[in-house]
Amino acid sequence: MVTRLLADGERVAGVEVAARDSGERTVYRAREVILAAGALATPHLLLASDLAPRNPGGRVIGRYLQRHYNEILFGIFPTPPNPGGGFHKQIGIHDFYFGHSSVSAPSGKLGGIQQLPTPPEGLVRAELPALVGAMVAPWIKHLTGLLVMAEDQPVYQNSVLLDETASDRYGVPRLLISHRHTSRDKAAGAALAAVAKRVLRRAGALACYRHHVATFSHGVGTVRMGSDPYTSALDADCRFRGLVNLTVVDASVMPTSAAVNPSLTISALALRAAERLAARSSRPTASAMHVAAQR
Repeated sequence: MVTRLLADGERVAGVEVAARDSGERTVYRAREVILAAGALATPHLLLASDLAPRNPGGRVIGRYLQRHYNEILFGIFPTPPNPGGGFHKQIGIHDFYFGHSSVSAPSGKLGGIQQLPTPPEGLVRAELPALVGAMVAPWIKHLTGLLVMAEDQPVYQNSVLLDETASDRYGVPRLLISHRHTSRDKAAGAALAAVAKRVLRRAGALACYRHHVATFSHGVGTVRMGSDPYTSALDADCRFRGLVNLTVVDASVMPTSAAVNPSLTISALALRAAERLAARSSRPTASAMHVAAQR
């Protein structure tokens, strides 16, 4: 269990870890430190290590937490739309990604719509009230869904911060997560849901059921990258400002969420950061060049 990043001057001098069972502490040291714990655990560790004051953009660490606004529109069809029972997720609709002339509000980017596999009967019975689940379960094979994914706005108040009043068994302050979708997020989701409903009805659905997804979907943005050192904690290479040997490569680096699964973007940013890090590491340092000149 990583408990703390130990800073000395402008460097991370060590990474403190605790054995899960015994709690015994060990410090690992390296020339470069890569932090990739996700949009929740990465800011948690940075804040618990008291590294924010070392960063000119430290005030944004743990801020601008984003999670996609998702809804599912299930269409109920007279005959099973997927009689073979195979995994079906072939349709993606991005005509409305950057807005659309047919949508008057909200203006600007909306998001995407994609096909969603029919949920298993057991999940439906478990998630719905007993009587409703019993009524719906026999119709499961008559359902197919469209997932609405609206791009949510980055808001400073949506945050991952420390609870200074309580610590875990390793002495690390616990995490306080605060997030609320904006009215604009909800309006974008509603506009996309209306489109999804029209598509399902035109495809032959007898009726539609709209289900809001309350899970924490695609959390990003809590250690954002950017060009302004006072409004972003990371530079364009995902390097932590104020510490020369710390790089962050996970979902927390993203300043906006986009309206798609962020996995490929995160991977691309990590590869780019790795290439830049490798290039820097291969260059001789000033001290090494001085020694070479003396020789």
